[in-house]
Amino acid sequence: MTTNPPGRRTATAAVLVAVLTLAASACGSDDTSPTPTTAAPDTTGTTAATVTTTPVTTARATTSPDVSSLAAGSGCTPGTAAALPAGEWFGYVDAAAAGEVRFDLACWFTGEAAARAATDDGEESPPPNDFYVRNVNDAARSLGVAPGASVTWLPNPGDPATEQTITYGDWLDVRDTRGYQPGVWLTIDGGAVVELHEQYVP
Repeated sequence: MTTNPPGRRTATAAVLVAVLTLAASACGSDDTSPTPTTAAPDTTGTTAATVTTTPVTTARATTSPDVSSLAAGSGCTPGTAAALPAGEWFGYVDAAAAGEVRFDLACWFTGEAAARAATDDGEESPPPNDFYVRNVNDAARSLGVAPGASVTWLPNPGDPATEQTITYGDWLDVRDTRGYQPGVWLTIDGGAVVELHEQYVP
């Protein structure tokens, strides 16, 4: 007959008691209370959530400055419809009388400005002879002519060698003898025309 050592009998008995205890607990328990749960800690107001944003790039329209600001002389945007500030202004004399002219302001461009303006207007660019005239507004201003005003005029508009300087009164006497009236530069000072200079064009 084989006899187990005392230590093994003790260990076997202990295991058997543990198994029976667990089985009794599983089968005979009447406790139906829910299993306790641990609530997640409330972090509201303690730690801000990290939000990752993607930068938005907005395309900005690029526009070049209005080419009118590049017109020769004092330009062609005086900011007033009734008169012209002091300066030199290009345009056309629609009518002239003693002490007054009717003047149609225009834009005179040369060089790169002329090429840009012609391109904007859908005309040949660069323009012939390196100048370009824009006259999109036919409104005329009535401008006073100062006593003693002078005129540098072209008796033959096609020949710059004929240029001469005369008084405004003498210019009135001979102006209408020509069929073609060239553009002019007006010098305004003190609110009145003090000088006219006819512009030769090839």
